[in-house]
Amino acid sequence: MKKIATFLTFVCVVCSLSAQKANETVTMFGKDQLHGFTINIENTPTNIIDDAIAYKFESQYGLKGSKKKGFHVYENQKCIAFGEARYDIYYTTTEVGKKNNKSTQVTLVVSTGNMNCISFSNDPRTSRNIVTFLEGLPNDVEAYKIKLRIEELKNNLASLEKERQGLEKDKQKLTEKIENTNGEISRLSNEIEKKTSDLETLKENYNQTHEEALSAEIAAAEKEKLNLMKSHTNMQKSLLKLNNDLAKVTSKLEANARTTEEKKAELEKLQN
Repeated sequence: MKKIATFLTFVCVVCSLSAQKANETVTMFGKDQLHGFTINIENTPTNIIDDAIAYKFESQYGLKGSKKKGFHVYENQKCIAFGEARYDIYYTTTEVGKKNNKSTQVTLVVSTGNMNCISFSNDPRTSRNIVTFLEGLPNDVEAYKIKLRIEELKNNLASLEKERQGLEKDKQKLTEKIENTNGEISRLSNEIEKKTSDLETLKENYNQTHEEALSAEIAAAEKEKLNLMKSHTNMQKSLLKLNNDLAKVTSKLEANARTTEEKKAELEKLQN
């Protein structure tokens, strides 16, 4: 059983390694059958691999291309990865494999013009360069994914900073409103206290004189005190809501700070 397990492990490793090896192939470009090279790349969506190759050709080698018949095409251009000549370069990416074992097949055709495709039989040196290029693609794709992640993190950090600034403004406004509301509550408390004292004096005078005018004045003062107490209650409710809102904003700021630190740490790690 151990020998069988060892053999199966060896087969799996060989299969894994062979998936990263480039081979000669034949592909169709419209109605034309072209000789080229192919490699399978695993664990990455096809569109990311497609973009990574285009980025390498266009940003690193300065090529300018277009799309024709399902291929990226770079016509009559120099690419030092392959040699000193001018080439027509075609590549396409296709998802292959079953649902749980999918990979991306990259097919690359390099021609010296007029569909004179390079192969090991007619140009071994350039063919080796093409194979080296293809077998370096998995690393190039990983580097491209890191580049995309770095760009994403920078955008995330910019959004987080914008969010932080907005939350800081909200916090400042709420803090000012809370200070003003506390001031208004204090003012109303003082007025209620004064009105209570005035009412006690009026009632004492009324008990002594029973003047009808004092009765009306007492009724008006009690109404004013009631209105003050209602305003005081409403201000306390407003203060409670403002404090709750401030707590929510503070919580969001704390979460923003934590996320920002996490994103910064990841960005720094990727950049290093």
